[in-house]
Amino acid sequence: MLRALRPYLLFILLWPMAGAGVAAACWFILLENLDSERTAVEQKTLRATEDAARNLEQAMKRNLSMVDQVLMLIRLRWQATGTVRLGDFNSLLDPAGRPLNISIFGSDGKLRMTNARDLWPPGLLARVPTLSFFTTHLLRSADDLFIGMPQEDSIGTGNAVRLSRKLLNAAAEFDGVVAVSFATDSLVADYDELLLGQRGFLGAVDSAGVIRAFKVGAPFERMRALPRSLVQAMAAPQGNAFIGSGDFSDGRNRYVSWKAIDQFPLMVVAGADQEDALALFRARERAMYQTGIGASFALLLFVLAGMSLSVRLAMHRHRVDLAQDAYRKATEASREGFFIAAPVFGPNGRVIDYITVDCNEQGAAMSHSTRERMLGARLSTVASTIPLAPAMALLERAMAGGSAQGEIELDDGQGEGPARQVQVNAVRAGEVLAITVRDVTMEKAHLIQLERKNFEDVLTALPNRAWVARHLPQAVARAIDDGTLVALLFVDLDGFKSVNDTFGHAAGDELLQVVAKRLKVAVRPGDHVARIGGDEFIVILEHLRDSAEAAHVAGRIVQAFHAGISIGAGTATIGTSIGISICPGDAHDGDALLRHADIAMYEVKTSGKNRYKFFDPAFYGVLQQRQLRESDLRTAIRDGQFVMYYQPRVRTATMEVCSVEALVRWNHPTAGTLQPDAFIPLAEETGLIVALGELIVDAVCAQIAAWRREGYPPLPVSINVSSRQFNERDMHALFVQALQRHDVAPECVEIELTESTMLHDPGRTAQNLQAIHAMGIKLLVDDFGTGYSSLSMLQQLDFDILKVDKSFTRRLGVDRQGEILFSAIITMAHALGMKVVAEGVERREQVELLARLQCDELQGYYVARPADAARVRSDCMQRAASL
Repeated sequence: MLRALRPYLLFILLWPMAGAGVAAACWFILLENLDSERTAVEQKTLRATEDAARNLEQAMKRNLSMVDQVLMLIRLRWQATGTVRLGDFNSLLDPAGRPLNISIFGSDGKLRMTNARDLWPPGLLARVPTLSFFTTHLLRSADDLFIGMPQEDSIGTGNAVRLSRKLLNAAAEFDGVVAVSFATDSLVADYDELLLGQRGFLGAVDSAGVIRAFKVGAPFERMRALPRSLVQAMAAPQGNAFIGSGDFSDGRNRYVSWKAIDQFPLMVVAGADQEDALALFRARERAMYQTGIGASFALLLFVLAGMSLSVRLAMHRHRVDLAQDAYRKATEASREGFFIAAPVFGPNGRVIDYITVDCNEQGAAMSHSTRERMLGARLSTVASTIPLAPAMALLERAMAGGSAQGEIELDDGQGEGPARQVQVNAVRAGEVLAITVRDVTMEKAHLIQLERKNFEDVLTALPNRAWVARHLPQAVARAIDDGTLVALLFVDLDGFKSVNDTFGHAAGDELLQVVAKRLKVAVRPGDHVARIGGDEFIVILEHLRDSAEAAHVAGRIVQAFHAGISIGAGTATIGTSIGISICPGDAHDGDALLRHADIAMYEVKTSGKNRYKFFDPAFYGVLQQRQLRESDLRTAIRDGQFVMYYQPRVRTATMEVCSVEALVRWNHPTAGTLQPDAFIPLAEETGLIVALGELIVDAVCAQIAAWRREGYPPLPVSINVSSRQFNERDMHALFVQALQRHDVAPECVEIELTESTMLHDPGRTAQNLQAIHAMGIKLLVDDFGTGYSSLSMLQQLDFDILKVDKSFTRRLGVDRQGEILFSAIITMAHALGMKVVAEGVERREQVELLARLQCDELQGYYVARPADAARVRSDCMQRAASL
């Protein structure tokens, strides 16, 4: 027995070696997966704390900046008028929703006025001249914001914050201090337990690491100071860290993120408890360990069974080898299998079967058997491996004609992978058949692989665009011939770009693979799912009775993506927008069917997403109309179909024209004169605003030069410039070239910009505007109050004129609040050295009220309506003559 087993001893020993290797690999993968999952959970928790810290920092900075804007407004009004009415600010609220606590102290430290008397008991008032917020402003020459944080204050029971600025008189001398106080706890947003867990916290600390505001999840002992290790780590302005070793007062470990508040001596901090974050991971870890132990035990049993079977097979193989050694040496050199088969005749003399007279091991292996078992076996007994009907037909042709050949598909007996293809050649020799069998599976597989490369998407293994181009016309032709319907569903993912931007392209590829599987599950058996590129998929439904079947499948697809998709980087939330086109009905060929489904999907995208729509010819008409309008706009820019109108601005005191604003009109060949609202938004959206803006600048400069040649005195013309022009064009170079081309002085041109222009890439915009302003071109802020701008931005860019939006002018004479807002804007602008223009003036009473508020200039229908160049210049001259 030992002699028989010796040649196979290594094979037998491979069972325990392989078992041990598999077990080790499985445990290694298990531990690696657990470690990766733990790391992913920890990173996700850190990102959650970073998000919480960033959101809190933005909210606190916004609230503190709002209070500083109030201080600046009070300071400017104090310097301009020498007094302030605190009642004007009763509508302004602190971050907690309470009225602002405002106090003003004179240069001697005595309280001048306050709307929160209870904040200043007599003992505290007497010490104001020695308090840090007062002495700092008194002794420092810098005019900046001071933030004081007294340990105790009368606001609530927690800490308080006091923001203050110095007051200056008309001679720019120290004239006192204005201070606003409120509770710091009100700065901290409500605690989000879903984000930070039950034992996390949100807080704010000062530069010394002392906690100023604090909110937690589940109650635990309130910290008076952060752990020393965390304070040391927070030397950086922002970051995150894991704080362990029981440094927190409750002995728990936490993931912590922090971020300094720009321009304020505060730092926000957010923490999440480690055990809360890892709770689900711990449960999964225990379950995976139990599974691993069970699998290891099962693997041990499998190895023992395999070793026993291997010993039996080795003994059997030894006996076969001894008996057939000489035979193998003569026949096994060939890679082909061969058989000698004799026919078996039935009672009627017809061949009913074939019996194996002889074969080689190669042939027996192709039948998943051995030579010993195959000898004497009938073809019908191995029919589970060799298909009986095609094999009998081929052998009958060989018996009748002397020879026959063909291909037969063999069952591999395992149900896995492609079936084996063999080429059979049978030759009759007397009363027997000599049969050779050659395996051509690899050759067939190679051909199939070449076809798969051409028609299969590499990432998802779905059919690709080339497959759709081949299959769709065939499906349409079958539907027309059969009198049935074929539907094409164009599926586009909602939110896929966000997943790519958030988790990376590798996560996006993983998501597309999961999407492909969900689509295949959502459709019916026999339906085809294909990926045609990016996040776009096609579903082809054939043999439909009516369109309701297509709607049912589309609804299943939409429903399939309501739940989030788990990928390695986290959970992705996406939806599907589906356009449906039916043939016949919506189209009669594959290209039209695909195009109409795409248009229907686009309608879903523009009307809410995450649903399905059938192709609508009306929407297609609207889309074509928009494309036509865009084409007309391109033609208009190329052919110069635009004309400039001009609307005067006048000085409030004298009603003398001081400037005109250039306004563009489109002389459409068929629609007539179009107002800016009809084409400017389309130009902005398509990027044509850049080319249109160049035409406008050139036309205005040419008109200024024409007026000069006609002998009119110089009159500045303001030109509106959009944010997209500043982002995509060098506006400084554009104006330099236009002024030089028409020999126009820079003082004759003004530029109007909306507040949104200054927000996108403020550094580049500021540099561009400063270069333009240095030429002598005035800068105007248009539609002030409808966007967002800061005093520092207005002061930094040195604007000349501030145009207040007509929505503020419209409120004048309607309520007291409108007059207060307009007065505050005028005071602020004058303090910054800017003139103020009121837009949208339409009534005489508005003019009188603006004159009383010391508004510098007026513009609106009350003054003059827009007109062409000849008329507006003539009207300006007549107005000048009448004055």
